[in-house]
Order: sequence, then structure tokens, then C-alpha cells
Amino acid sequence: GGGQKVQHAFLDALKIFGLGYSWGGYESLAVPVHLGDRTIAKGSYAGPLIRLQIGLEDVEDLKADIARGLAAAAAAE
Repeated sequence: GGGQKVQHAFLDALKIFGLGYSWGGYESLAVPVHLGDRTIAKGSYAGPLIRLQIGLEDVEDLKADIARGLAAAAAAE
């Protein structure tokens, strides 16, 4: 795949998911994940990886937002 280019395309296409971290908020968020930085439980994986925090928005809206991100990621490959 396209690695970081694909990851950025997915994140840039999101309309509902915000970008960033939260300590238990109610909004849906997305952040890029770099497992190579981990110091424990290192395993093999194929990236790019994105962590999604699912909030209280409408489920169908969230699914559509993820589909939009996946389409953008596929176009970036």
C-alpha cells in the first residue's frame, strides 16, 4: 500500500470524525497509529493503521464517514 499517503487520505476525507485524542469524550475521533513505536507486545502487522474512537453520533452517519475515508484511501494507493 501507500503507507502514510493512504493514511493521510483516509483521515483528510473524514467529515464527522475529529482528529485527536480524548479521555472519554462523546465525539468520534480518529488518530494515526504507529505500532513500530511500541516497546511491548510488538507483533507483525500491515499498515497503515488508524485508531477510531466511536462517539454518540448517528451510526449510519459514522458508517458513511468511514466509507468516505476508505474510498479516499483506495484512491490514494
